[in-house]
Amino acid sequence: MADIIKATPLAEILERYPAARRVLDRHGLHGCGGERGPAETLEFFARVHGVDAETLLAEIRAERPTPAPIPYESTIADYIYRRFFKAGIAVVLTVGALWGAVNLLEIALRRNFLLLQLVPAIHAHAHAMIFGWCGLFVMGFAYQSFPRFKHTTLWRPNLANLTFYLMLTGISARIGAELLAPEALGLVLGGIASALELAAIGLFVAIILKTARKSVEPHNPYEKFIFASFAWFLVQAILSDVFFFAKATAASQEELIQRIALLDGPLRDIQLLGFVAMIIAGVSQRFIPVVYQLGRPKRDRQTPIFWLMNSSLILGVCSYILTLMTGKALFLLGLETSFILMLTWAVLLVRQLGVFTTPGERDRSWKFVRAAYVWLLIAMVMLPLFPVYGILTHQYFAHSFMGAYRHAFTVGFVTLMIMGVAARVVPILAGIDSHRLSTLWWPFILINIGNAGRVVLQILTDFVPRIAYPLVGVTGFLEVTAITWWGIELWRVMNASQARRAAAVMVPPRVLVS
Repeated sequence: MADIIKATPLAEILERYPAARRVLDRHGLHGCGGERGPAETLEFFARVHGVDAETLLAEIRAERPTPAPIPYESTIADYIYRRFFKAGIAVVLTVGALWGAVNLLEIALRRNFLLLQLVPAIHAHAHAMIFGWCGLFVMGFAYQSFPRFKHTTLWRPNLANLTFYLMLTGISARIGAELLAPEALGLVLGGIASALELAAIGLFVAIILKTARKSVEPHNPYEKFIFASFAWFLVQAILSDVFFFAKATAASQEELIQRIALLDGPLRDIQLLGFVAMIIAGVSQRFIPVVYQLGRPKRDRQTPIFWLMNSSLILGVCSYILTLMTGKALFLLGLETSFILMLTWAVLLVRQLGVFTTPGERDRSWKFVRAAYVWLLIAMVMLPLFPVYGILTHQYFAHSFMGAYRHAFTVGFVTLMIMGVAARVVPILAGIDSHRLSTLWWPFILINIGNAGRVVLQILTDFVPRIAYPLVGVTGFLEVTAITWWGIELWRVMNASQARRAAAVMVPPRVLVS
């Protein structure tokens, strides 16, 4: 085995020296890339899994050779991520982004972002995006990657599989409930959705905690972000149910508007800034520096970032509720303080990751990751300006500006991160060299144009509605086109057979995903 070096692809090592699988599995390989293994090098594997490359080489060379290949049999823990990712794509391309684009078109045609008759459809769309798009991708990624990062195996894979069906059925029931409430059938579906989604999320958190306890690896600083995110995942699920039944039991239209005004903002903040932002911050610190070779920061800011993220969220939610309930300017000051703290943690996180430094290694996913953090900064700069904008435009609550901020955050930051990370991870898991796949430039361009157009034009509806409204209605379909393009390519990579991967060297790069 002396001819194995750090630049040797894992697939070549496993083909020539099958016994190496035992060593690699101990360090987190466990089925990645299927029978042949990933196309990445041994050095890349060592870096991503936190192992010294020379130590790994020594372990492989010391492993006793086997006279015959080690039988390979994939398990549900190896491919469970695929059903979560595919379901997430299906959700975003139907009741998620597509439905949102249709809703936006109707808003544009009616020239009004405050159409009460659209509230059920908008809230159903929002639920699908948080639980279906974000939730399913987070669960699938966690089941696949967390055990491997911890050099262990997933606890109770069959139970993890059950959470997929619970979650998907719960999402479907909740969408129906949003559209049918306050009718009796809507309330029944709302109760069913609540039970199923809470069961799925509760089991998911328990499985990840049990998996962590199986590992002998020490706790890493980034893990506090992961577990805090899962705690917020549970909290937002409970509050989402409270929000639904508060709307469904409102005695009048005026009471319905009051309840939406009081609960919708805090719920969205907990979902986006608690659950989603926290998991992205945790995964980014584990994933981005090592995958793209950004190096270590000169000063570790993980602890202040963590506390700023949680404290600013709690301060913001409490200040918002108290401002609406009391009307006192003191609580409005607390809200503005929370916005400034959110901008602070965003800047610190960007500096911690070094996403604007020159990467040592890049591929098609890098542009998505870097652009996502540009949009995070844009969104967080917008937040402290929200009260100022309201004063300048004489609005108690500037709906257009807040909607523009949320879109900058959800599509610009969150969706681009999902697209980027998945574009990097899925080919590794499929055993395909990502450099032989589509560069994804058109999806990248379209989603950024659509997102920028939506953010700018939604704000302009307060100033030049005749021009802005017709144009803003188109932006959603640009984003849907981008996600569809990306989703089809990702789906095909997940479906790639082992024989097709083996023939990759004989096939022109574009044919692989055509």
